[in-house]
Amino acid sequence: MVSTKAIIRPLAIVTIAVFAVAGLFTALPALAQEVTPVPPVVNQSQFPANTVTVAGIGVASGAPDIAYIELGVEMVEPELADAYSQAAGAIQAVIDALVDLGIAEEDIRTSSVNIYPQEQFNPQTGEPGERTYRVSNILRITVRDVSMIESVISTAVDAGANTIYNFNFGIDNSVELEQQARLDAVANARERAEQLASAVGASVGDAIVISESYGNYQPLQPYGRGGAASMDVAAMPIAPGQLDVTVQVLVTFTLER
Repeated sequence: MVSTKAIIRPLAIVTIAVFAVAGLFTALPALAQEVTPVPPVVNQSQFPANTVTVAGIGVASGAPDIAYIELGVEMVEPELADAYSQAAGAIQAVIDALVDLGIAEEDIRTSSVNIYPQEQFNPQTGEPGERTYRVSNILRITVRDVSMIESVISTAVDAGANTIYNFNFGIDNSVELEQQARLDAVANARERAEQLASAVGASVGDAIVISESYGNYQPLQPYGRGGAASMDVAAMPIAPGQLDVTVQVLVTFTLER
């Protein structure tokens, strides 16, 4: 036989708990009226007194002295073995021609080799037709004399390259440009700080904190993907233009009144 106390005691506890919770919710509006919100505490040490913090940007331009070209061959045949062997022979001819032109072997490397099965479909019935295979072999070529870019492209195409993916200009040694951009960035930061200080009737003192973000080249110039058959090819005009080296700094100056 189950004890009556064992059944009633939990019910009594639950009843008391419900009344307690109900009493809590009844008291909440009164508590809300009595409590005054406390404003957040600002850590003043994060903002040193009598200082101004500004960002500065410096840009130095220079002519590119190196280029990176991606070009190669694509072959399409009904048999995979035929497409693969044709691509292998064609890309070797391109490599040999570039080496004969004066490009160092270590500056020629394979970027990718891809095989794509292609299914032909009847446009009227939708039924599958002949299957072909597309094989591509792409080289990445480093050209350390930018005056040779046109010759490199023409030589590669004449040797059998039929795909040009892209190329980028770059600056191999950017130390001097970075130094100039860094000086310009600091000068730009001080100029901005002086404008802000003047607006509040103060002058700029010493720089007490300075940090620099990584410099970069702008813009990298892409050469769009295209194609050409194997033939005697005239030199393609290429305009290297100028590249920018950008340096950004964050400087905190003292304010003098």
